[in-house]
Amino acid sequence: MDVLALILAVAAMVMFVFAASGRELRRFNEIAVGLVLLTAALICQFTSITNTHIGRLALRARQS
Repeated sequence: MDVLALILAVAAMVMFVFAASGRELRRFNEIAVGLVLLTAALICQFTSITNTHIGRLALRARQS
C-alpha cells in the first residue's frame, strides 16, 4: 500500500505542476484531479498505517 500511496502522490504532484505551469489538459481540471489523487494517496497511506501499526497495538491490547 505504501507504494500505491507514493505513486498516487507523485501523480498528484504532476497534476499540480501542470496547473502551475499554465498548461491545460483538454478534458481534465488539473487542480481537481490533483486533489483527488492526493486524497487517494492519503487514504492509502492512512489505511496502511492503521492496518499495520495501530491495528496490531489494538489487537495486543484486547488479547492482554
